[in-house]
Amino acid sequence: MYVMKKLYKSLAVLLAIMMLATSFSACAEEKKAEETVKLWWAYNTENLMQDMEYPELMAQRDATMRFQCIRNDVESAQLMITPKKDITSFDFQMGDLKTTSGDVLSAEHFEILAQWYTEITQSYNNEAYYGFYPDALVPMDAYKAEECDTIMASQNQAIWFNAHIPSDQAAGVYTGSGKLVLDGETYKIPFEVTVYDATMPEENHVKTQFAIWFDLVDEGEGEYTEELGEAYYDFLVSKRIMPTKAPDPIWSVHNLDAFVAWSAEKAADPMVSAYSLPYTAETMDDGRKLVSRTRVMEVLSALAEKNIELREAGDSEIDLFSKAVYYLGSICDEPSGERMITTRECDLIITQCKAEVANQYFKEQYPDLYDSCMSVPHIVTSAYNDQMVGSDTEGGVQTWCGQFQTWHSESQRESYYNRRENSEREYGEGLWWYGCESPRVPFANFHMDDDGIVSRLVPWMMFDYDVDGMIYWCVNYYQTEDIYTYPSVYLDVNGDGQLLYPGEKFGIFGPVSSRRLESIREGMEDYECLLMIENAILAYNEANGTNYDAKELMAFFYEGLYEGVKPQRENSDFFAQRRTEMLELLAQFTTDPAGAINALTTNP
Repeated sequence: MYVMKKLYKSLAVLLAIMMLATSFSACAEEKKAEETVKLWWAYNTENLMQDMEYPELMAQRDATMRFQCIRNDVESAQLMITPKKDITSFDFQMGDLKTTSGDVLSAEHFEILAQWYTEITQSYNNEAYYGFYPDALVPMDAYKAEECDTIMASQNQAIWFNAHIPSDQAAGVYTGSGKLVLDGETYKIPFEVTVYDATMPEENHVKTQFAIWFDLVDEGEGEYTEELGEAYYDFLVSKRIMPTKAPDPIWSVHNLDAFVAWSAEKAADPMVSAYSLPYTAETMDDGRKLVSRTRVMEVLSALAEKNIELREAGDSEIDLFSKAVYYLGSICDEPSGERMITTRECDLIITQCKAEVANQYFKEQYPDLYDSCMSVPHIVTSAYNDQMVGSDTEGGVQTWCGQFQTWHSESQRESYYNRRENSEREYGEGLWWYGCESPRVPFANFHMDDDGIVSRLVPWMMFDYDVDGMIYWCVNYYQTEDIYTYPSVYLDVNGDGQLLYPGEKFGIFGPVSSRRLESIREGMEDYECLLMIENAILAYNEANGTNYDAKELMAFFYEGLYEGVKPQRENSDFFAQRRTEMLELLAQFTTDPAGAINALTTNP
C-alpha cells in the first residue's frame, strides 16, 4: 500500500509538472504571438492603409471575424495582420462553423481574398492620405501562386472574407474557426456568423448600367475573346451590378439573332435587372449625328417577334422589354448646346418607334407587352432643366439622369419628383442618377482615396430618394501600363473608371474584384433588405386594413448616415448598428409582423 501511495504521489507530481510545463508553453506561445504579430478585425466599410499605424483600433479589437447576414446574402469582414517582423508567406484555411443545435455552415461558403495595395501619391482631395490603399481583392491561391504573400514588418495586410450564405441555411449563430498560417506558424482565428431568419430574394430589383468597355479588355488582359467578355459580364452580374452592354460581338444591330437570343436568356435571369439595346448613329445633312430610326425599328421588331414566338411556345410570362433600356451614350451624353437639339430629336425617334412596334405587334393580343414596349426608358445623362422638358410629340428627356450631387438638396430632389409626377408623357418619365470623375468629396462617389463607407451608402441613398436606376461610366478603363500600380487613369481621379482589375496578372480568366465593387454589391443587398421591409409594411396594411406610411416609418434608418448625398465618413460603428437593426427588424417581420410594426411605430 505504501508503494502504491508513493507511486500515486510521484505520478501526481509528474502530472503537475507536465501541466505547468504546458501552461508555461501556452503562455510562451501566446507571448510569442503577441510579440511577433497583432491580429485584429476590421469592418468591411473601413479603408485601412498598408503603411499607417492604428494603435487605438489594434488595442480595442481581437481577431474574431463577425458577420451579420440573412439567407442568400453575401457579407464580408477583414482580418488585419500587423507583424513586428517581416513575413515571407501567409495563407488561410477555413473551417466549418456550427450552431449549438448542430447546424453547419460549411467552409466552402467562404471566399478568401488577399488585399492588394496601391500607392496614391496625388489627389484632388486635400484631406486624402498619401500612401498605400487597399483595393484589388485577389483570390488567395492566385495571390500565393504569384508569390505576393509577403508582409513587411510594422505594415498591415488584410485578408478579406466573403461569407456566402445558402438560401436554405438555418437561422442561428454559427461559431468555429479558421487557421492563419504565417511563415509556418499557425494561429487560430475565431469566426461568428449570425444568420437572421429572412431570405434575400434571388431577383435583383436595382436597375443599373455600369459600362464595361469591351474594347479595352485586351489592354489589361492581353487579348479579347467573346468568352472573356462573357466572363466580365457574368462577374458584374454576380455582384448585382448590370453592365450596359452584352459582350462583343453580341451587342450589335448587325448581329440581331444573337442579341435577341441573348436577351431572351437574360430576361429570364432573376439576377439581371436591366440591359441596354444596341443602336447606331447616322449622319444628317447638317453634319449632326442622330440615332438611326431604321436600326431602332429593326431591334424593337426583332425583340417583338421573338417575344411572340416564345409566348406561342408556351412561356406566358416572358417579356423581353421589361428590362430593356435605351442609353445613347455616344450621341446624347451630358447634352448642352446643339446636343440638346440632338437629344430631343433622338428621343422623338425612339418614342415614335416604340409606338409603331407596340401597335403593330401587341395592341390586340398582348396588352402587357404593349405597355412594356411603350415603357422602355430612354436614359439621358442630364440633370433636370426646363430646356430639356419634352413630350411624346416633341421629344426631350424621358428619363433624367443627373450626377449624384444634383440630388443633394431637398429643393433639387423636389424638382425631380415634380417632373415625374407632372409628366405629360403617356408612360411617364424616369429618374436615374450617375457617377464618374464627379462629384467629388464631400459628395458620394466610388473613388479609391475616399472613405470605405461611401460606396456602401450610395444604394441606401437610392432607396431613400426613390431613384429608379444608376449609371457608372466605366469599370475597366485599362489605360495605364499597370492598373495595379497606377490608380489615376482619368482626369487625375484615383480609381475613377476602375472598379475591376485584369485577372491575367494572377493567372485568372476574367476580372479581379475591388473593395469598392464589393462595397457597392453589399449596398445593393442592403437595398434589397430595405425593399423587403417596405413590402412587409405594405403587406401588413393590406392584411390588417391599416395605412402606415412605409417611407415615414423607415426614415430613421438613414438618420446619421448621410445628409443629402454627403455621407458621414468614418462612421463604420454607427452604420453597423443601423444595419443590424435593419436585419433584426426584417427577421421579426418573418415571425411577428405586428411586433415589427410596433417596433417601427414606437421608434424614437
